[in-house]
Amino acid sequence: MARTIVIYIDIDDDLGEIGIETPVIGEEAVRKAIDTASEYMVYDSDFNSMVAAFNTYKRLKREGEDVEIVFIAGSNKSELEAQLAFSSKIDDVIEKLHPDQAIVVYDSPEDAKAIPIVQSRIKISAIEQVIVEQHRGVEETYMLIGRYLKRAFSEEKFSRIFLGVPGLIFVLVGIFSLLDLSYYIGPVILATIGVAMIIRGLRIDEQLEKWWENSVIMVITSVISIISVIIGIVSLDLELQSIRIMTLSQGIYIVLGTLLPYFTFSIVVLFSGKAISKAVYRDIRIWHDLIKVVSTIFLYYVIFDFLNEIIRNQFLGGEALFTLALSSAVIISSYIALSFVEKSKFTKTG
Repeated sequence: MARTIVIYIDIDDDLGEIGIETPVIGEEAVRKAIDTASEYMVYDSDFNSMVAAFNTYKRLKREGEDVEIVFIAGSNKSELEAQLAFSSKIDDVIEKLHPDQAIVVYDSPEDAKAIPIVQSRIKISAIEQVIVEQHRGVEETYMLIGRYLKRAFSEEKFSRIFLGVPGLIFVLVGIFSLLDLSYYIGPVILATIGVAMIIRGLRIDEQLEKWWENSVIMVITSVISIISVIIGIVSLDLELQSIRIMTLSQGIYIVLGTLLPYFTFSIVVLFSGKAISKAVYRDIRIWHDLIKVVSTIFLYYVIFDFLNEIIRNQFLGGEALFTLALSSAVIISSYIALSFVEKSKFTKTG
């Protein structure tokens, strides 16, 4: 008879916050965990998922199945940390119980991210998502709001948005008021909220966390890169304010000519940071990033010459196009040659 484990997934480690260490293995240990959870999180969907997993286990046991129940949590830190912690614990459980298949019980989309981790190690025979529907009165609604507010202030992943962004806005408003730059407060608030939405929506903060865990150099270069872009935008604003009347060609020259050095520097810093990270770990693919640095610098000079010819009304196109074609040919040839070298090196090692 195939041995089955019923796994309740708690990827963000809500159980750890109430003192339950995972993995929790076996009927008696799970009963105690449910009793503890009933004192702290009886209205939480996590509690309902725990009970649902336990009920599934008891039903299978009554039917004579060889079954065991396990509660496994991840971490309440970063998403990467949570998945790594969960991976380590599922490995320990499998090594201890030697199951043939698993039934997974979870409640939130965050918990669902652990399913591929389980699937990579053991056959999943069934998946159950617990969705709790409750009708609440006014008092219960206030209790629910209070509970979510508490999470917004105490849990790191929520406090970044609910405390971090408003806090940053208040600081910027205070600084701009002291500097008598109240005119910029409105745009600054909109820009701050917009940047926060972009960062969270595109999960840039999670990417930065991964970079920080894998390479501090990438985080430092990213910060320098962002500062360079901000300085470029401020410089452009000051430049445009000092000029009242301009032609279209002058406008294009001023916008591109002002922003181009800062944006080029920003890109070069990022690629250089990646190259330094690879150099630290002696990664042969460092040349990919060096090619990108050289290409960016070449492109900068070609565009800059092109802009100078336009503003002087001397654009013939020949010199700029020749430089672009020559530099492109050199870069592409170098890339092809280095690709052959890399492939031959990996072939020899393999």
